[in-house]
Amino acid sequence: MINYCKIFLTLLLFCWCFLYNAPVIAVVERLPLTLISLQEKIAHPSLKDGVSTIDLTNSVIDISDNNKEFRNQFYQTLQSEISRSKQPLGLDFSNSLIQGDFTASRLGIPIALSKPSLPALLSPTEKQQLEQDEKFLSSAGELVSSVNLFRGSLKLKGTVFADKVDFAKTFFLQLLEANEAIFQQKANWQETRFARSTDFSKAIFNQEVNFSENQFFSTVRFRGVHFLGFADFHRSFLREPIIFDGSEFEKLVDFTRGRWLKDASFVGVKWHDRYLFSKSRFFGLLSLRNSTLEKSGSFRSCYFSGLINFQDVKLLDQVDFSNSFFSPGVTLNVPGLAFDSDRAKILGDTGVIGEVIQLPTLEGNETVLRNLVRNFRSFEQIPDANRIEYKTQKLKFSQLRKEIFKISFEDLFSFSWLTKLIKLGFLGLLLLLSQYGTDFSLVIGTGTIIFAYFGWLFWLVDRLRRFKPKPIAPNRYEIVCMLSSYTLLTAIGVFNVFKSSSRPVISLISLSVILIPLPLGLLIRLYQKGRYHDLMNSSYFVQDGSIRQLRLLITRLPVIPEFPTFRERYQPIPWEKRWNWLNYYDLSLNNLLKLGFNDWRVRDEHLPGIVSFLVWYQWVIGVFYISLLIWTLSRTIPGLNLLIYLR
Repeated sequence: MINYCKIFLTLLLFCWCFLYNAPVIAVVERLPLTLISLQEKIAHPSLKDGVSTIDLTNSVIDISDNNKEFRNQFYQTLQSEISRSKQPLGLDFSNSLIQGDFTASRLGIPIALSKPSLPALLSPTEKQQLEQDEKFLSSAGELVSSVNLFRGSLKLKGTVFADKVDFAKTFFLQLLEANEAIFQQKANWQETRFARSTDFSKAIFNQEVNFSENQFFSTVRFRGVHFLGFADFHRSFLREPIIFDGSEFEKLVDFTRGRWLKDASFVGVKWHDRYLFSKSRFFGLLSLRNSTLEKSGSFRSCYFSGLINFQDVKLLDQVDFSNSFFSPGVTLNVPGLAFDSDRAKILGDTGVIGEVIQLPTLEGNETVLRNLVRNFRSFEQIPDANRIEYKTQKLKFSQLRKEIFKISFEDLFSFSWLTKLIKLGFLGLLLLLSQYGTDFSLVIGTGTIIFAYFGWLFWLVDRLRRFKPKPIAPNRYEIVCMLSSYTLLTAIGVFNVFKSSSRPVISLISLSVILIPLPLGLLIRLYQKGRYHDLMNSSYFVQDGSIRQLRLLITRLPVIPEFPTFRERYQPIPWEKRWNWLNYYDLSLNNLLKLGFNDWRVRDEHLPGIVSFLVWYQWVIGVFYISLLIWTLSRTIPGLNLLIYLR
């Protein structure tokens, strides 16, 4: 009657799989393994994947304390056969149930990791694999490590371990397949070496698992693994990619001090507890794409020389990158990053973490960028918050440029494209000349160039009037002082631009477009016309001689008042003084920063219109520059303008 029920249930299962397109699950009955059946399987090994393998599949293997006699015979019989075999001999425990503590050291070949101690039966290839071990010693006489050697493959597909498992200090020379294996108690894989590919896909670890101080010499797969207990991977050394895609960690997982020479993939992993990667070294890609990070995690003091991918990560607690080193060009890619709780934070060193965070496009990432700015503002990491805002505006600039290039012929008749073009140009200047108000040093550099340029320009138009019939020109001393000071000031400004700007050459070109073409054209026209008017031997620029002090001149215009009483207070620049050339820099400083030691203006009598225009031109530039300077200060000095931070 029981057999009929089994047949009926099996048919019902196959019908359900057929109707709902579900995968067909093979129902195989496990048979108890006896000493006789064990000896029979040893006597007739199977050939699997080109390796002679003892087939122990679909068995119930009782090696518990209640079956000590069989346990001893089980280990002795298998170990004796494995040790005698000249060729690698594999073991296949697929779909078996193993009851009792499983100790791998009683099955393998114990060897010392030194060249003189290697068994003679090992092939040159196997010896070469052993020599990959970091603790392998070529000479005798030193303290060497011993390992438990598995020459053949080990298959644990769907194997159920009912009790503890101990694979500590085991060296697998062939592949290990443990996909869909179930470890119901603690599993110890400490100091284990894997020379070939390793597969734990869809395995379940119900209790604590220890993979600490492991060495993986080939690709290892932990796809879809469920870690229900503490997982220890600290000090692991991975020479090839490791894949944890779709896995789930219920408890704390420790990857501290690991070395990852190739890619580490944690795509779609769910971290329900803390995850520790502190003091690890990543030489390849680290991907946590589409992962869920429910508790805090640490990447403190790590070394990164490859991309860090946090795309579409759901962050519910803080992740810490403090004291980490990022190689040049390394980026933390965060498109789609979601701050899904009030505790969600990204921590890192000020001036470092904001630099490495990267986003490919603005579209779809507006919320991510706002959250990042708010994140760094909350920690008063102003440089990082500003860096994110700068990158935001760069993305906006790229988006505007693409929109302008996509304008059709019909759109030319509307003024929307013109608005976008003006916005693009204005945004481009803010990015090039101030990093969008985030770099005070760059703003000072551009201001120094403008200040020196107009000081030199005003000196030239004022002192070099004509060469004939009677020359009106500066003396040699004044020429040397002016040209040397102008060169020095410009060099200081250019140095600041190169030090601060991400694209210094383009920044200088943009600044040159503002400073050179229009003034140069007017200067050429001025000397073409010649100057033949009254007061030729007097300066075009006058100062308020009633008071001499450092003054803030925000509201003053660059012309003298028309009221006669006030006119009498203004005196022209004294050309005969040796320090006369300094007055032109003071004049330029007045016009640019609205700050100076004297109130310098242009006279309104017998003044060429071009000279007046040049003064007004710098005055207008100064209005924009002083606004940019104050705006940049308010963004770079915490507390100077709190309204900027309250968004």
